[in-house]
Amino acid sequence: MSTSSSATPRPKASRQDTLGDALKIIQIAFYTIGMIVAILTYRAAKRGLLNTVNTEYQKRVMDRLQKLSEDLYSEFDLSAPTHWARIRPVHEAIEAINKVFENRRDEILTARKYYCGTPYTEDVRRLRDLLDPVVSDPFIPENIRAAVIDLLRNRLYVLQGIYGREFDKYADSLAKGKQAPLTELDDVNKLHNKIIEQMNKQGCGITQIEREVHEIRGLIQDYFDSFNPHRRWWHRRERAATKADPFE
Repeated sequence: MSTSSSATPRPKASRQDTLGDALKIIQIAFYTIGMIVAILTYRAAKRGLLNTVNTEYQKRVMDRLQKLSEDLYSEFDLSAPTHWARIRPVHEAIEAINKVFENRRDEILTARKYYCGTPYTEDVRRLRDLLDPVVSDPFIPENIRAAVIDLLRNRLYVLQGIYGREFDKYADSLAKGKQAPLTELDDVNKLHNKIIEQMNKQGCGITQIEREVHEIRGLIQDYFDSFNPHRRWWHRRERAATKADPFE
């Protein structure tokens, strides 16, 4: 009696399942890597775009601050046409009032009232032209904007108050016949000096304003320095040395 033996065949289904699972794992890994690459690519592109936009914005900010610094200092720059010694707001205002008075002398003296208003002086106009765009300029950092607005608004408030009182008083004296028009330079200079004295008392004298302008320009310098790590490091050393100096 003979016996026949045969090998037990390996199940094909198990091999196919294993292969299928492996393919699924590969596909999942492929899609996962693809998603990661896509996300990283998007983030890199976005970061590059933002860097470009930020660089352009900072360039515009620096250009605007450079112009602002020059505008603020121009009245103390001897080579500038707006230097304080080259403008004559009080003298020009008196001349303007005198001209109106001469043209309407009989009318004004009869009414005993100067009703033509007071002149809008060159220095007030310049300050207003500087202030108006600064209020909403998106290219001026907030701390610098606040300092500039505070300076210019205070100057306008003081100047307009002093000019209004003194020019109205002078025009009223003309209208009531209490004085003759000021035509001599020395006489106009007396009124000019009186106005300068009031400006000094209210913190808006030439040297006082120049000091404040230097402080604002210092804020602008600090902003520029914030983009230079070497400069910041050097400033830290300078400040440390200053504190250590017993004669400072």
